[in-house]
Amino acid sequence: MTEPGLKIQVPTQGWRQLLTGRKAILDAYDRAREQARAHEVETFHGRVVEAALREWLTGFLPKRYGVTSGYIVSPGLSANDKLPHFDVIIYDHLESPVLWIEDTPDASVQGRSLAIPVEYVQAVLEVKSHFSATTIREALGHLADLAPLLSAVDAPSERYKLHLPSTFCSAVVCAELRLADARSNRALDAIVTEGFPLRGFFGGAILRGEGHTQTSTGVIEFTQSSTPIDAPLDPKTTPLLEFGMSEMVQFADQLHIGTLLNWGEPNFAKFAFDLIAMMRGTRDQRLSSFYGFGSAYLELVRAAGKGGDE
Repeated sequence: MTEPGLKIQVPTQGWRQLLTGRKAILDAYDRAREQARAHEVETFHGRVVEAALREWLTGFLPKRYGVTSGYIVSPGLSANDKLPHFDVIIYDHLESPVLWIEDTPDASVQGRSLAIPVEYVQAVLEVKSHFSATTIREALGHLADLAPLLSAVDAPSERYKLHLPSTFCSAVVCAELRLADARSNRALDAIVTEGFPLRGFFGGAILRGEGHTQTSTGVIEFTQSSTPIDAPLDPKTTPLLEFGMSEMVQFADQLHIGTLLNWGEPNFAKFAFDLIAMMRGTRDQRLSSFYGFGSAYLELVRAAGKGGDE
């Protein structure tokens, strides 16, 4: 007698359909990159991928979250302090006022920049066209502008909030990893040395690897050990397009942190649901969600299993 009720299936229902969001972002990026070849400075495609990511997140995230580019404003900073502009700000759409709106020439909703009070900001994503030591350092340097807002956590009873919430998170999203940048660990090393110290920074995602034939996304995460270990693979012989690991860096007694880069078809969904879990304060060592958990290989395995049962 079988037990009633459903059990988690692998691959899960609709995993391929969830990947249409990744495709839409990369299609917009590819079109813009082709158009940008005629420009003297190729930056247009970077702005397009920012807008495409914001558009996808707006449709994907629960409606309590708003998505915009713009500014984070705190009464703890003076009028003379610089006000950096961020690519993707996710904020409490239901509760947050909008302090002001800046319209850009494209006049679209995705082209607007909003100024959001600090206590309503849930996440910031820095977006880059490609993954390299240079672009990652630029992204982390920009996230470091948040340092004054990350320097403390306001008490729940504090009437005048000055800092980003305790569940605030940040990450870097890159459209692609190119072969020319796949044989160096410098970008992964920068993520652990410059990214890990930022409160709430949890890594990032690379939507595509040059030469990959499957719809694999790379996820960048931290690993830790009580003792130092060497990076197990040399990127000159095993390029980052296959797997990556930085050197371990000691941050405290018996705490060594490294950066991992893993590729897989479920990773686009994994990053998206990890982002939600981070903002909710529920992320742990478990998989954040089984939605989108699938791959062509797992489909073949499941099909072979069913064939053996017939």
